[in-house]
Amino acid sequence: MTNSNLNSIADDKTVVANAVAKAASFLGLTQTELGEVIGRHRSSLSKGIDPDSKEGELALMLIRCYRSLYALMDGSAQNVRHWMQTHNHGTGGVPTEQIKTVPGLSRVMMYLDAIRGKL
Repeated sequence: MTNSNLNSIADDKTVVANAVAKAASFLGLTQTELGEVIGRHRSSLSKGIDPDSKEGELALMLIRCYRSLYALMDGSAQNVRHWMQTHNHGTGGVPTEQIKTVPGLSRVMMYLDAIRGKL
C-alpha cells in the first residue's frame, strides 16, 4: 500500500469519527450513548472509525438517521432532540433507547427513510 492509500484510509476513519460525533451531539446523545450505539468505548472514538468495520457501519446508519431527521425537522435541534427522547408509535419505542441495539437502530433508520420518502 502506498502512503497515499494509507493517508486516504486514515482520512476516511477521521471523517466518519468526526461526522458521527457531530451527528450524535445534534441528536442529543452523550459520548457514552454514542459508544453504546456503535459498540465502542467513548474514549476510543478519537482514534477514528473504519467505515468498513461493524462499528463503521453502525456509525453510518446513525449518520443516516441524523440526515433524515435534520431534513424532516428543518434543521431544528430542539425538535430533533424531542423526537429522539419521546415515545414514537411508528418505531414502537423511544428512539434514543432503540438505537442502542442493531435491530432498534435499523428500525429507526428504516422508519425515517420511509417517512422522508413520502415528502
